[in-house]
Amino acid sequence: MDVFQREALTVLYWHRLMSTDQVRRLVAPELSPVSVRAKLAALRRDGLADRITREHRPRTWHVTADGAEAVEATRAVDARAYRLPGTAVAHLLQEHTLDVVETGLAFVDAARSHGHECGPLSWTPEVAHQFRDRAGDRRGVVIADAVLHYVLEEAGHRTQRTLFIELDRATMPVARLARKLVGYIRYHDHAPAGSGKRPLWRDRYPRFPRVLIVLSGAAQPALERRLADLRAHAQAMPLVSTAAGRVDMVATTLPRLQADGPLAPVAMPLLGDPRWVTAFGKLS
Repeated sequence: MDVFQREALTVLYWHRLMSTDQVRRLVAPELSPVSVRAKLAALRRDGLADRITREHRPRTWHVTADGAEAVEATRAVDARAYRLPGTAVAHLLQEHTLDVVETGLAFVDAARSHGHECGPLSWTPEVAHQFRDRAGDRRGVVIADAVLHYVLEEAGHRTQRTLFIELDRATMPVARLARKLVGYIRYHDHAPAGSGKRPLWRDRYPRFPRVLIVLSGAAQPALERRLADLRAHAQAMPLVSTAAGRVDMVATTLPRLQADGPLAPVAMPLLGDPRWVTAFGKLS
């Protein structure tokens, strides 16, 4: 197993499902597609990776049980709490998971272009955050599709930014998507009893991550309308609209993010001034 194959196996384990091209772009964009296909095929012959093929869809790769054990044995990454389910379930997860990887790739590409830091393992898929409501009598959980870490170089200063990424493929009503924002707000506000009102999230993050909603799964005009509807719903919901200044929430579309990159004005705040900003807000 060469260096590329070891790294490819690790990212497949970490991100669960990736297309051939995504593996190439994330691990070794300088390699030819033919070379990458051959190296992945060798992992398949060795029983460490397998593929899912669908008509008119990109070939998608994942680790096998043996491949997962091989990655875990290296301790290169933390062990995941789950492994890929059966192929039938994987088909259902495929489009959503691939779009989460595409979102991460947009940040990796930006980091490579600007000398910042964001690599193949800089985002963790499906991260759960538990909370209780303000009365402390109702437990809940908000699961970010990914938590992404990015290190910016701004005027000679290094700044670490963290994002909660919520990927929506236009499969649910906008009103339901807007309600998911409530979970992030309740997580932000939750302070366990006896903590002296110290928020629970401070045990994990130096500052509360910005919530980035990424819309995909439809044509760009439909996604732009969906973004506008999401902003209207957010402003109409009392618990969400009063969170301005506490929880920073913005939305973009995957095509816009891919075309212009996260450092361009591609994100619209869901509350406050309707001016396009970068995925990280206004940069100095």
